[in-house]
Amino acid sequence: MTEQPKTLVELSGVAKVYGGVEVLHAIDLALRDGEFMTVLGPSGSGKTTVLRLIGGLVQPTRGKVLLDGRDISAMPINRRPFNTVFQDYALFPHMTVEANVGYGLKVRGESRARIRDRVIETLRLVALEEFAGRYPSQLSGGQQQRVALARAIICEPRLILLDEPLGALDAELRRQMQRFLKNLQREIRTTFLFVTHDQEEAVTMADRICVMNHGRIEQIGSPEEVYYRPVNEYVARFFGDNNLIDVALGEAGEEDRELVSDVGSFRCRLEGRSAVGAATRDSPGKLLVRPEAVVIGEAANGMRNRMKVRVEETGFVGPVSQVTVSAAAKPELRIMVKLPSRAGGIPLAVGDETEIGWSDRECHVVTA
Repeated sequence: MTEQPKTLVELSGVAKVYGGVEVLHAIDLALRDGEFMTVLGPSGSGKTTVLRLIGGLVQPTRGKVLLDGRDISAMPINRRPFNTVFQDYALFPHMTVEANVGYGLKVRGESRARIRDRVIETLRLVALEEFAGRYPSQLSGGQQQRVALARAIICEPRLILLDEPLGALDAELRRQMQRFLKNLQREIRTTFLFVTHDQEEAVTMADRICVMNHGRIEQIGSPEEVYYRPVNEYVARFFGDNNLIDVALGEAGEEDRELVSDVGSFRCRLEGRSAVGAATRDSPGKLLVRPEAVVIGEAANGMRNRMKVRVEETGFVGPVSQVTVSAAAKPELRIMVKLPSRAGGIPLAVGDETEIGWSDRECHVVTA
């Protein structure tokens, strides 16, 4: 049996109040030693407050921040073995890359030779050895970001806090930095806590994702768990494109359950990632089907979960093509279908009547 990593940092019943408004509602969060955790949520969800509480930039109104089980809630920021990387990089413009990266060691009183050796070693980690003599204004955004990372890791902190550090980069550079960050974290084996509102960043890098909403934690799990098994409608709607159909729960079989709606009767597996979850007969839920799990046209023939539809929109989006359909029994219900793109385009036109379907292994029921 694989031993679970120990807890490095824990928030225990932590709440934060600003001006009489509780922006964080007594949350519990455990950050494991050596993991890459992403805190994901929209603006105002409380994710940056979590980072600031752990980093010591603010103190909790209630609850405790624990490091190795010891309360550090009142510990000054300069005594916490953590470093933070901000979105604006916060580099010293009058210092070279070498001086920026070595600044923390200089403050500690390390010898010049020691600082020089560690700076060279750290710049090699972030592939910036040849830029040691340049100033921040002579670097691209991605290079400045790597300098900020080098400055954060050179002092060997136990935790690196990253506050939406990729937000100022263009799309392609952001994707490159996502891969770079994850590979760097694996190499140095330091715990990373990454705050973002971008679902792609969360999925690409995280070992676990913490989804937040209005100061509360909605779900914590692996990217696969949050993607395929959201615990409620909020997570389902926030985390990627999802089709949601109102259903009432009917008779349960040994492996699946009947789901009754005004557009048809469906079945959903009870085990695995398509578990029915917390919905009950007296608490109707929503059937979740991801667009890439839906088949259309002849491929839906003979499937147990299917419905008649009308094509409303089609679109080419690079490697995938999107088809939006309306249910024949309820035209206001729209379903998105994602298909692999192929030469010749989508073999459907707006106005076509056809069928869609999905496997009972590819659906999940969430509560509102």
